[in-house]
Amino acid sequence: ISREDNIEGKSLRERILDLDLIGASILIPTIVCLLLALQWGGTTYPWNNSRIIGLLVGAGVLAVIFAYSQIRLGDRATLPPRILSQRSVTAAVIYSVMFGAGFFVLIFYLPLYFQSVKGSSATKSGIQVLPLFLSTVLSSIASGVLITLVGYYTPFVISGTALFCIGTGLISTYSTHTSFGRWFGYQILTGAGVGVGFQAPMLAVQTVLPLDDVPIGTACVMFFQTLGGALFISIGQTVFQNGLVRGTHKFVPNMDPKLLLNAGATQIRNVLQRVGLTDKLMGAIEAYMVGLVDAYRVTVACTAVAFVAACLFEWKSVKDGEAKRLGNGHKEEDEENKMEDPEKDRQQPLVVAAV
Repeated sequence: ISREDNIEGKSLRERILDLDLIGASILIPTIVCLLLALQWGGTTYPWNNSRIIGLLVGAGVLAVIFAYSQIRLGDRATLPPRILSQRSVTAAVIYSVMFGAGFFVLIFYLPLYFQSVKGSSATKSGIQVLPLFLSTVLSSIASGVLITLVGYYTPFVISGTALFCIGTGLISTYSTHTSFGRWFGYQILTGAGVGVGFQAPMLAVQTVLPLDDVPIGTACVMFFQTLGGALFISIGQTVFQNGLVRGTHKFVPNMDPKLLLNAGATQIRNVLQRVGLTDKLMGAIEAYMVGLVDAYRVTVACTAVAFVAACLFEWKSVKDGEAKRLGNGHKEEDEENKMEDPEKDRQQPLVVAAV
């Protein structure tokens, strides 16, 4: 393959062999087994069902095999151990998993609160969660400017994650009677922490890693952030459904929980009216609230772990990382100039001698 980005002049076969096909073929079924177990466990099948046990065992065995393959492959691995063993990268990976988990579970179940409890439509519930996203955008911009001026990102990450954790804790206190001021203000506080956390892992890996390793470190962070969201959406779904069933037995014991599970958040009132159970509406909403609060508590737990991971980031300045990269760039440029003009260094002493 004769291309500018194929510097080493490798053939197509050699470039394909450089890919970690073994790792990918193990990692994908590992994630699938784990997601299916978390999705089905406690809802479609009980946790002691042979299918769930088999999926969990299979995911565990495949995860061990994947880890072994990554160690053996070294720098050719999908997740190179050399990079993951760096302290800030390890902290960034843990932070990304738990931050992504907490954030995605929150934005998945927060609109359901307005749809089920407040009776909002899907469109209106999207408007009602705008405080969270607007606060996220503004805090992201503000923290980016401050980090650029100060240089150190760690204090902002710690304080931002603390706000995220406190905000989700307050959101978990939502009830059927929560006032406008509270649900609006809690979202503002939560978003203020989210905006800082999104860029923190990227800044960490870009600061502590050499320039050649930055793309790999960035890809690892993005992968684990997405993985955390995918895994904990399934966990949140299971927790929510179990809470809804428990709440149904408590507040409307004569109602089949499947009626609420199959109705959907926006159709609770219509379904109850259609089956002639309008008098059970408040009990059904309280049951839905139990499931939502349980899901929000998953977010609180994830953000608490993310806060611990944030405290593990090294206190390094992004300015130092930028200077290091610029220094490496100048060094490489000087070496290239020497290779292009090897006679220059040999001619210089002759000029001095002549003078």
